[in-house]
Amino acid sequence: MKKLVLMTVVLLIGIVSNPLYAQKEGNKVVCFKSNMDCSHCEKTLSEYLKFEKGVKNLKVDHVSNTIRVEYKDGKNTDEALAKAVEKKGYKAEKISTEAYDKIVAHVKEAGHEHEHEQHKERE
Repeated sequence: MKKLVLMTVVLLIGIVSNPLYAQKEGNKVVCFKSNMDCSHCEKTLSEYLKFEKGVKNLKVDHVSNTIRVEYKDGKNTDEALAKAVEKKGYKAEKISTEAYDKIVAHVKEAGHEHEHEQHKERE
């Protein structure tokens, strides 16, 4: 009986620690294509969005002009997060996670350089 309980516990630990369960139940992911110009834009959005309600994980990248937000379902919405991005003066075009992954992979493969970063004034 003790062996059965021990094996069950080990099995449960293995299942729970599986990377496929990395996104916690009750969390949603939304991705946006944006129009950031420089690392300052990236930092501005990161600092602002991390304090939005329910945000659990955040990836803002000015090189690929993408934003990926994991948030607790019921605490926020895709639309409210898009409005938060737009409030800071940036575009927030919702894209699928597959499109996000393709954009990030393409930019990584291309080795995008930002030798002449220039911050543009926002309206």
